[in-house]
Amino acid sequence: MKLGRRLDSIPFEYAVNHNLLLRFVLGSTTIFVSICAYYTYIAARHIALTDLKQSAFQTVQRGVDEIEEWLHVRKVEVQTIANTSTVRSLDWSVAAPYLQAEVQRIHDFFFFQIVSPDGSFANTKVGRSTKNIKDRDFFQKALAGQTNISDPFISRSTGIPLIAIATPIYANSQANNSPIGVFHGNVKVDRIDKVVNSLRYGQNSYAFAINSQGQAIVHPDAALMSTVEKPAPSLLQNPNLRAIAKQMVNKKQGIELLEIDGTQKYVAYLPLHEANWSLALVIPRENIESRLRLLDVIALIVAGLTITMITVLWRVQAFEQAQLKKSQAAAETANLAKSEFLANMSHELRTPLNGILGCAQILLRSKGLPEKEQHHVNIIEQCGSHLLTLINDILDLSKIEARKLELHPYDVYFPSFLQGIAEICQIRAEQKNILFVYESASNLPTGVHIDVKRLRQVLLNLLGNALKFTDVGQVSFKVEAIAHHQPAKNYCIRFWIQDTGIGIAPAELNKIFLPFEQVGEKKRQTEGTGLGLAITRQLVQMMGGDIHVKSQLGEGSTFWFELEIPEASEWVQSATTASAGQIIGFEDSPLTILMVDDRWENRTVITNLLQPLGFNVVEATNGKEGLAKAIAIKPDLVITDLLMPEMDGFELIQHLRQTPEIQDVKIIVSSASVFETDQHRSLEAGGNDFLSKPVQVDELLNQLEHLLSLTWIYQSSQTQAAITNNLATANHQADLLIPPSVEVLQELITLANKGNFNGILKLADQLETSDQNFANFANHLRQLARQFDEDILISFLHQYEVESK
Repeated sequence: MKLGRRLDSIPFEYAVNHNLLLRFVLGSTTIFVSICAYYTYIAARHIALTDLKQSAFQTVQRGVDEIEEWLHVRKVEVQTIANTSTVRSLDWSVAAPYLQAEVQRIHDFFFFQIVSPDGSFANTKVGRSTKNIKDRDFFQKALAGQTNISDPFISRSTGIPLIAIATPIYANSQANNSPIGVFHGNVKVDRIDKVVNSLRYGQNSYAFAINSQGQAIVHPDAALMSTVEKPAPSLLQNPNLRAIAKQMVNKKQGIELLEIDGTQKYVAYLPLHEANWSLALVIPRENIESRLRLLDVIALIVAGLTITMITVLWRVQAFEQAQLKKSQAAAETANLAKSEFLANMSHELRTPLNGILGCAQILLRSKGLPEKEQHHVNIIEQCGSHLLTLINDILDLSKIEARKLELHPYDVYFPSFLQGIAEICQIRAEQKNILFVYESASNLPTGVHIDVKRLRQVLLNLLGNALKFTDVGQVSFKVEAIAHHQPAKNYCIRFWIQDTGIGIAPAELNKIFLPFEQVGEKKRQTEGTGLGLAITRQLVQMMGGDIHVKSQLGEGSTFWFELEIPEASEWVQSATTASAGQIIGFEDSPLTILMVDDRWENRTVITNLLQPLGFNVVEATNGKEGLAKAIAIKPDLVITDLLMPEMDGFELIQHLRQTPEIQDVKIIVSSASVFETDQHRSLEAGGNDFLSKPVQVDELLNQLEHLLSLTWIYQSSQTQAAITNNLATANHQADLLIPPSVEVLQELITLANKGNFNGILKLADQLETSDQNFANFANHLRQLARQFDEDILISFLHQYEVESK
């Protein structure tokens, strides 16, 4: 019955999806066409408006051309008359009849006037005058040799507003000497006023002209009309026209939209060349843009149709959208439940692992444990660490999806890091009897600033897959710097992983980066969870790159990615840091540490790790008890869990920081939480450092050293002489030993570098079983491995590696 229901629902689901697709195509097409229509309308409106503004501007241009032509003709007439011998004589009795006749002939002039260099003058209206015009600007310019047209002024001989067209008079027709006088013809302002007032562009439009000072020489408002004797306020001071007047004074031209007297108006303006004036036409905005109304109406109709179409589509799709929202809400709820489950599972798994690994580390540090038991404890510790690694890998995908995974870069010695990756893969390749080729370019940086843990995880996953799916041929690992950005000291580094394995079918290439997806042969799919490449790609994307792949079925695959990696400056310190031996105590007087945790196994681990080193460890089972003991004993440092009954770790930290007598106590927050948000929250609450569970001894001791400024006391390496003596003893015994092949020695060195003493013991047993000639070498190798001293063991192996080569 259930199967029948499921099969019946398939056509319905198909129909729904098909309808959604049709509506999507129709809606997308409608929107696309509407957008195109909108931008077409905008473009068309812009073109039309530009044409209309150009038409308005041409109206001003016609007025300017008419005034320019009239002034030019008058100026030529004045220059022609001034160049006659009659006028050059400066004898008014001789010139008067001639000038009177010219005034009658040329009706545009009100009168002609001859002016002596001292400013005295005679004209055709009043004859000789007793007045003087040497202060007139037009007279001074003409006497300096410049023909010019004046601004309107009140004539001193007639009292009428006039405009003077003045030119110099020379003694002869060659203007190569100083002027001997000035001749000018005066015209009334009426002609200019008539032209300016004739300019119109629809109702309520008007024109005006201004001089070089921004004063109106022609304006509909008589109060703004200016003469030399009665200057009106400059339009440069007018709040409405200030910007345009400034442009006009500066001889600019154009058309602009302004707010004048509370309404939007266009102002077209253009300068004159014959006179130092500018002409402007003020046009109400609607006079121009009213001609665009038909275009606007068409646009509104199209917009209405578009909105109607989209509304109809939206109403039709409302039901499907509601169902989709319900599905999304259910998916988000399930995803939240998954994240909460993974977080809780992480805490629950890591908490018992803290006890297992902690006790294993305590036993490994014990001096009285027999070698056989130490071997078994070492297996427990390594298996627990492997289990912890598996748990962390499984949780990585959840943290990436929840955006709670953060990168923690630091400086590292790059060649050593890459060599370590290559050595691990070399061993796996030898086990499968295939060739592993590692190539590192010479242009790689020596030190880099990168999250080593995550980059190692990416490379080992890609190389592990290549080795896993390659049975014949080789796997190549190539690293090169393809760019170096000098100012930022960044390198663009490309990582290549190429194999001659089974390859990937083109149809399956898109699946390999999906979670829980595996491709290839079924027998190989059982070797993993299907999360590796999904996590790997997302890690590379977090680092700023992306993974690319090309593959051919039956011939092999190539994976590569590029990262922008900063060059490091402090890699020397990280490369040369080495263990100085096992810590057995610290200098100075004993210190008190308060351990607050509701789980007895967690408290036991910390207590048994620190008490043998000389610390006084006091335990508390919850935050409330921890606060009371902290106030009573005033410890040097507090280690607290976060999740506890009665009072949790966050509340405990707040109380500690608010209690004056212990507010400066150092606090380490220790939790099994895998999310960085909990770590940041604990540090923001007042913690000094964060210690992840399961607790690693080295990390705990490093934090104590930093927070309490400790100087450790080591069991070995107190002096370099001790190491030297042990090395000398090892070298002496080596004379009687027969070493294995160089390949086996390199594998032993790799295991020693990783601290895998259990692997070394297994390989020693295999050597002794395979050939009794290696028995002494294997026995000595076991002795060194069980001392857990990497320095002596590596030096011993390096000696035979050099000799074998």
